[in-house]
Amino acid sequence: MKFQLLIIILLTSLLSCTASPNETTVPMLEFKSSMINKKLYKGQIKEGKRWKDNRGENIVILTQTGVYWASVYDATRGAKLFAYHFIKTTDNTFKEIWKISEVVDDCAFDVRCDFFSNSLTVTDLDADGIAEVGFALVKGCRLEKAPDEKKLVFYEGKDLYMITGTTSIVKGSQKLGGDKNMEKFDEAPDAFLEFANRQWNKYGVVKAAK
Repeated sequence: MKFQLLIIILLTSLLSCTASPNETTVPMLEFKSSMINKKLYKGQIKEGKRWKDNRGENIVILTQTGVYWASVYDATRGAKLFAYHFIKTTDNTFKEIWKISEVVDDCAFDVRCDFFSNSLTVTDLDADGIAEVGFALVKGCRLEKAPDEKKLVFYEGKDLYMITGTTSIVKGSQKLGGDKNMEKFDEAPDAFLEFANRQWNKYGVVKAAK
């Protein structure tokens, strides 16, 4: 009896340490930029992912223009970012599901407008067969080292959730920036917010020399 009780306790402990049973792994497919017609997007593709879920075959791409001259006369520059979600149709073309764009324009100082590397994620945290797409970006126009604008975008289907705020600069015991605002996550499953917070904390923290 004591041995059986010990087995039950061990099994209970092991089960309590496993990942949440609600999350489902999304099978990823090979992605190539040539799969998407260049007429369907602006900029150059920085990153993309392709997968299948209950809606069919999906592709998400992150694109950017790079820094350009907004006005040579005024010596100002700019840059743009775009993100697109497409679903493959029955005639093997791709239909746009959503698109976002971000811009820094008319900047006479240092332009920063980029996606954080490796921030693009595809998940199914609520195991409903519809994958969520997330990514983080940063943008700013500044003369000196200062916090930039930071966003984490999180989509499920056409439902958009965001965390907005600023990057953080840590110098010794001092911290600049680090503002954070949640948008619509109070309407989302708890798993969405937990995941988004983890992603938010991964990017945009700079430790400055003392």
